[in-house]
Order: sequence, then structure tokens, then C-alpha cells
Amino acid sequence: MSTAGYCSARDSIKKVLEASKTVGVVDEQVLRRFVKVNVQGADLNTWVYMGPSGDYVIVPGVFCSCSDFTIRVVGRREKCYCKHLVDQALSEKRGLYRVVDLGSFDEYIKVLNEVFTQNLTSTLRKKLYTR
Repeated sequence: MSTAGYCSARDSIKKVLEASKTVGVVDEQVLRRFVKVNVQGADLNTWVYMGPSGDYVIVPGVFCSCSDFTIRVVGRREKCYCKHLVDQALSEKRGLYRVVDLGSFDEYIKVLNEVFTQNLTSTLRKKLYTR
């Protein structure tokens, strides 16, 4: 993609999803690493990818905190999306994700802070594994 061209991540991801209908492109275990984060009393659309080497904050079709998104999508404008945005959309479409309900906006901010500063959210992991 040229820097002069317009890139719509949502449209591009939609095309990738349509192409993936016939191909089992992504391992289901990868899709299950996505967590939809709900906050009581707030209408947010935030997800976290809990990867083997770190966690990433995702706003579907818009943003991912991974370095590929920062460098190749935003910085160099080489492509419209990172693999996490595509995989998140696929996991949502297939229903292969987990949901965590956070009790407060402060807890939500804590999760985001952990991902952005430590590349890992212990708060979200505790919520997932101590049910």
C-alpha cells in the first residue's frame, strides 16, 4: 500500500474473513486467546489478546498495541491491519473467545495500564483463572 492511498482496516479485514470461510487458516487455540473485556455500566469494545510472549490491547478494526501495527500499519503504512486484528474478527465471528466482566472502570484502566507498561496483564489472568 502506498502512503498516498487510503486503507480501510474494516473493509480489508472483511475481505480476509470472507476468504477464510473455505480455508481453516487459523488454529482454534490461537482464537481462544482473545478476551472480550466488559466493564459494568460502560459501552466499550475492547479486547485483549493473551499471547505466549505478551498481551495486546485491541479495538476491533481500529487498533492493536502490537509492534507490527505500530510500525507497519501506522508508521510505514505498508498494510492496513496486523494479524491480531484479523484473528480477533475471526474469533468473534466463530465465537471462540472468552469474556471477562470487570467490576469497575478503575479495574479496566488497571488492565490497560498493565498491558501497555508490562506487556502482560496479571489482573485479567486472575479474573480468567479464578472463576
